[in-house]
Amino acid sequence: MLSCKDVSERSSALIDKDLPLWEAMQMRLHLAMCKGCAAFVRQMRITRSLTAVAPPVSPDDEAAMAAILARLDDGKTQAH
Repeated sequence: MLSCKDVSERSSALIDKDLPLWEAMQMRLHLAMCKGCAAFVRQMRITRSLTAVAPPVSPDDEAAMAAILARLDDGKTQAH
C-alpha cells in the first residue's frame, strides 16, 4: 500500500496519466481509502484546470500582480 507521502509525490503523474497501470491502480486504491489524499489530489486537479484557463501575467506587470495579491488577501479575510 502506498503511503500518503508516495501519493503526494506521484499526484502530478497520476493527473497527467503518466503512471504505469499498476501504480495508477495503487494510487486510486489509496485515494478511495484516504480522505486527506483524495482532497489533495482533487485540489491539484482544480488548480491545474484553473491555471490552464487563466490569462498569463508577467511578473513585471506590477498592477496585475497587485490586483492578484489584493484578491488573495480578500479571500483570506472573507474565509474567516
